Amino acid sequence: MKRQKRSYFPMVISAPSGGGKSSVRSGLLKLDRRFAFSVTCTTRPPRPGEKEGRDYYFVSAREFERLRISGRLLEWASVHGNLYGTPVKSVRELLAKGRIPIMTIDVKGAHSVKKIFPETVSVFLLPPDLKTLVRRLKKRGEAPENIALRLATARKEIKAALGYDYLVINDKLGEAVREVAAIAGLEALRVSRGQRQR
Repeated sequence: MKRQKRSYFPMVISAPSGGGKSSVRSGLLKLDRRFAFSVTCTTRPPRPGEKEGRDYYFVSAREFERLRISGRLLEWASVHGNLYGTPVKSVRELLAKGRIPIMTIDVKGAHSVKKIFPETVSVFLLPPDLKTLVRRLKKRGEAPENIALRLATARKEIKAALGYDYLVINDKLGEAVREVAAIAGLEALRVSRGQRQR
């Protein structure tokens, strides 16, 4: 019997701010070379340790607007006063290379991605509880007023998480990474994906 070629798909990972989506993404990239990070562009300044083209494309508000108007962003959103967007080209290029593009974006962005790529698999990371979320935000160095804002946003996002394909509790990072990788593995084996590719 001829072995079928795997049909890959974009994967969206969302979480409240401080929910660990960047850490899970990094874990997936180390765990399995099928995964590839679809780099997002943003108008916010780099945080310590972040690098241009690896973590984000850091752009001016004017440049971001040009990308948006020209239709070169798959999705975009204003989050806590900063703009974020996913270039369409980067996702298509990764899929063409036989990779699984990982996008760490918010709830609104996830819906936009599904409109363009209906085969997208969406995963929402839930913190064990809100106290853990606050602790993570403090550890990250967030100002008290920012923590209050992000906590209010988190409550709304958690309600919207029921619209996702999968929910994963991010209590222990290693376990969360393995669970998301297992989800991708199962989705790649779905018969319907192989049929669409014929």
